[in-house]
Amino acid sequence: MAQRDMYMDNADAEAETGRQPAAITELTEEGHDRRLAWWREARFGMFIHWGLYSLLGGVWKGKEVPGAYGEHIMLRGQIPVKEYEKLAEDFNPVRFDAWAWVKAAKEAGMKYLVITAKHHDGFALYDSSVSDFNILKRTPYGRDPMKDLAEACHQEGVKLCFYYSHAMDWHHPDSQGNTHDFPGNIGAWDELEAWIDDEDKRTRYERYLNEKAFPQLKELLTEYGEVAVLWFDCGHKVTDEQGQRFVDYVRSLQPNCLVNRRVRRDGFGDYGNSGDNQLHIRIQRKDWESIHTMNDSWGYKKTDHNWKPVKRILHNMIDVFSLNGNYLLNVGPTPEGEFDENSRRILHEVGRWMQVNGESVYGTEGSPIGKPQWGRCTMQGSKLYLHVFEWPASGKLIVPGLRSEAAKVWLLADSSRKELVRHRLNAEDVEIEVPAEALDKHATVIVVEVKGAVEGNPVKRLFNRDYVNVLNAFDGDIHGSELRLDTGKAGRDVVTHWVNAADSISWNLPGCRSRRL
Repeated sequence: MAQRDMYMDNADAEAETGRQPAAITELTEEGHDRRLAWWREARFGMFIHWGLYSLLGGVWKGKEVPGAYGEHIMLRGQIPVKEYEKLAEDFNPVRFDAWAWVKAAKEAGMKYLVITAKHHDGFALYDSSVSDFNILKRTPYGRDPMKDLAEACHQEGVKLCFYYSHAMDWHHPDSQGNTHDFPGNIGAWDELEAWIDDEDKRTRYERYLNEKAFPQLKELLTEYGEVAVLWFDCGHKVTDEQGQRFVDYVRSLQPNCLVNRRVRRDGFGDYGNSGDNQLHIRIQRKDWESIHTMNDSWGYKKTDHNWKPVKRILHNMIDVFSLNGNYLLNVGPTPEGEFDENSRRILHEVGRWMQVNGESVYGTEGSPIGKPQWGRCTMQGSKLYLHVFEWPASGKLIVPGLRSEAAKVWLLADSSRKELVRHRLNAEDVEIEVPAEALDKHATVIVVEVKGAVEGNPVKRLFNRDYVNVLNAFDGDIHGSELRLDTGKAGRDVVTHWVNAADSISWNLPGCRSRRL
């Protein structure tokens, strides 16, 4: 893997090789749909990255350490284990309030919470008897915050989920990633093929898995009550056999606990994952989850002031919902254990929108009409929820690809449910007369209730008024031997490696031949 893949989510490697996994055969084992039922209903959750790295906030010995992610500072700053361990002496999050965290998640409309029980630095944010490198044994705090979070989540009806870094542990002498303390270890960017035939590395890595990873998983799954998701990371660094062992081990301890795709790769676990902050994606399986930060870093980073506008976060969320995905929005608490002011502000504004429009999110499915130029669409039963990002200046909104007959149309925020006038333009398009101004500055939701089953055509339409027609690379079809999609992250929602003049990308548009570049 190229070292420029600083995010460690393997997105660059997959883009560079043009590796597009084959279509996933959905799991048919008994209980799969039952396990996923609450998750499909929830749609929206909170991710929390918190640990010793929060104390540093991206700065080591007075200098900012390069790299977007504050939680990677031990690796990026080449901080020796012995020095990193000493940080625990100053980690005393006296302002941590589990109930305040859970309340903030609930008020934002989030239904589940994923917390870093152990990240790549190897520090356990709970009372572990497997390794004394944990918050109870090494810090002056003297409490197990995971116990408090478990109690708060279970009492408040928020699903408790644990993130656990199974593939890498920079504190353990036999794991992966830390070669500045342990030169013989597997490197942080070493591909699987680079070490799997090295008997010493393979044997020592198995020792780490058996001595620390599996025993700590047992602690998390037996000492904190019901765990809804075990969220793994960097699964591209383990073998198929190792990945399946983790899935099977979780199942043996908590059969209803979900496992995400990053336990290994596509095809593993209960649902798929996007890359970190991936804005555009080719969906590989029905159930999937997109993960995003409010600024650039996951862990608290005092120098990261690149806060995303709430409108952008909401549009990104809604885009994911329209593709039948779940959305995890991250908070990186301060070393004292609080959510910072910007995080609280964003959560409050997202919560305000969710309070009015949650019906268009919870329990919905993906869009049957594709991605309209004006916004996105979700669906539940006989109702379509049109999330209008850009209000039509003409006062007339065209719903493309809707073949079903609209029985009633109204604004979701209108408690009186006053009907909006609509007209059928042709067999597949409906026009709705809307108020002069949008009800919400971020996204106004219009409900279309149809007669019978929903029938839609997801093929993209071109508009002749109100909107600029945009053809996104990730919605096109690639032809040829070399051309491929980039990572889909900010600024990289393009095709790349266009070295063969015969290669091309095309979009299927109704009423005209396929448009090819």
